[in-house]
Amino acid sequence: MTQTQSFSNSTVLQIFNKYTYRILVFVAILTFLLCNSPALAVVVKNPGATCNTNFAQGSFTSRDYNNLVSAVDDNSYVNILGNAAGSIPLQIKVSTSESSASTTKANFGIVTQSSDSTITAINTRRTFPTVSDYTDITFDFRNNTTLQPIYLTNFALSAFDVDYSNNTSNYFDDNIIVTGRDQNNVEISGTLQTIAGSNITSGSRGIYTSNTSDPNCTGQSMDVKCQASIKFSQPIKSVKIRYTNYTLNSNKSPTNQEIDFRVDNYCYVPEYIFSGTVFDDNGGIPENRANKDNADITTPSSIYTNRPKYFNGEYDPTFSETGISGSTVRLTNCSNTSTTYPTQSVLKNGAPVGEYQISIPKTTLGNNTNLCLIENRTGDTYPIRTSNENKNVGFTTTNYNYPDNNFGRVIAENAALVLRKAQYVNNCRADINYTDSKLNIAGNTNPNTGFSEYSITDNLNLGQCIAYRITATNRANSPINNFVMQDKLQKKEPGGALVTSVLANPISNTVDYASDSVPIGQNGVVKTNSFVLPLRSKRVFYFNTKYGTTVDP
Repeated sequence: MTQTQSFSNSTVLQIFNKYTYRILVFVAILTFLLCNSPALAVVVKNPGATCNTNFAQGSFTSRDYNNLVSAVDDNSYVNILGNAAGSIPLQIKVSTSESSASTTKANFGIVTQSSDSTITAINTRRTFPTVSDYTDITFDFRNNTTLQPIYLTNFALSAFDVDYSNNTSNYFDDNIIVTGRDQNNVEISGTLQTIAGSNITSGSRGIYTSNTSDPNCTGQSMDVKCQASIKFSQPIKSVKIRYTNYTLNSNKSPTNQEIDFRVDNYCYVPEYIFSGTVFDDNGGIPENRANKDNADITTPSSIYTNRPKYFNGEYDPTFSETGISGSTVRLTNCSNTSTTYPTQSVLKNGAPVGEYQISIPKTTLGNNTNLCLIENRTGDTYPIRTSNENKNVGFTTTNYNYPDNNFGRVIAENAALVLRKAQYVNNCRADINYTDSKLNIAGNTNPNTGFSEYSITDNLNLGQCIAYRITATNRANSPINNFVMQDKLQKKEPGGALVTSVLANPISNTVDYASDSVPIGQNGVVKTNSFVLPLRSKRVFYFNTKYGTTVDP
């Protein structure tokens, strides 16, 4: 029994030891697989691509990669959504070129890391006809607001699956050269960053694998051992990836090969951009038909009838309104407009006439958030404003783009206000009915029979009166605020009028006239109260004067 019992215990111990060994081997294999499985490989960010204080840091979203791939080689820029909350106004154009027309372009598409679907890269697969052939992939950067080049600092890019095969039936040797264009348009090289576990090195030939004993990576795995990380410390406006072969044996012929690449991140000092147009607010009225005396806003034949966009303070290019040159626009502190940030003439590179643009780095503004734009010009062209010269931009620190800060002007012939003066010779009756239709016949040529814009041709007798009708017409599509009509009565003086006139009865609508207007029987200035003259409207004022008097005012 003991023997049997002893034998049984010995057998159990052997079985246990055998299975313990197998379990340990299984665990070791599992651990090896977990550590080396491409599905669990981790993408390492470029360790040098950090941003300094006041810089914004951005990187691409998966949607950005998809948009870029869909627009490759169509000569269009794609807006990069990024993850910088709108502080980096980036657009990118992607283009490719081949050294040989015989290169087989098998793919230019999106791949996603299986262990993390948020990690996306662009995959390109090529079969080069010779070991010296290549594909150039270029990313051109542009500011999506100014449409001018944008310069990104610490731009970091990773390439994956940079390996080689010495299998004669499937030969390739991945070789990558990454360059950028700096602010002087000089082509510069990036710096290879150290990544723990990576077999990639760099030299005069570019970027390649340094470990010939472990040359291969699983395709589209983004395995860290075949990851090359490149950084540009200098600001660059574009980056070019040259994908090619490298071999000392020219007898070798490459077959299909592929790499993946993705933008890790980039840095940029956020800029606030203020822009707009100084424009001719003529509503489509040709300059040769503009007339400062035309008060007709109702007759169909009048150029000022049915002009809804004329003199409205809004830029309407569809109504033939165009920009005008000669102005400057400055960005100021609204509380102290003498504090001016950089001023730019109403010109920008390649822009239509009248457009302006002011770009201010975030660091320039300090703590000031009360910002205004002020437009001014010298000379006598377009002397009349149709909008306020000072615009508060409504600044907030989270909004980086302030477009459509437009300033309207018109030529003198297109002024909003037209004053027409008519006169009526009368015998100083105190009961004149100024609004009598018989006295207000349109086109009357005889001031002795009613109000007329024609000159008085008959001799006037001392003591006769001349009544005046002044019609104020607002032709604009904006109200005229604080309108005051003033008319200075003639006064006899050297080099002046022959006689002196004084204000006489009757005065129409006495409430229209200001308290400091000239009193009855005196010479001076006839002055109304302040009114709002609504858009596309008229207002008529009447008063009477005694022509010639011996009264010394």
